[in-house]
Amino acid sequence: MLHIIDQFPISPETLAHTTTGDTVIFTDNAVYAVKQSDIEKTLLEKTYTHINLCVRKADLLLRNISNRDLFRGVAVLDDSDYQSALQQEPAVRSWN
Repeated sequence: MLHIIDQFPISPETLAHTTTGDTVIFTDNAVYAVKQSDIEKTLLEKTYTHINLCVRKADLLLRNISNRDLFRGVAVLDDSDYQSALQQEPAVRSWN
């Protein structure tokens, strides 16, 4: 299942709705959730290990976040990739 999350901070209940193999795309301010910061990094990376984690390139650029600032394993999607993901996934659940 495809999940699109656009608000930050992200509540734990939102991620609790994901299952192994789901794809989560963080858009808008939610891209801050995958930015490496401090000691929370290890805990958050473990939280995200069961899902395919993506962010929109346009949202990173607007917030001046570089790819180097992201957790390891986060896929950066351009507009074409984002549209493909929306078309390929059988169901979309948006958490705003």
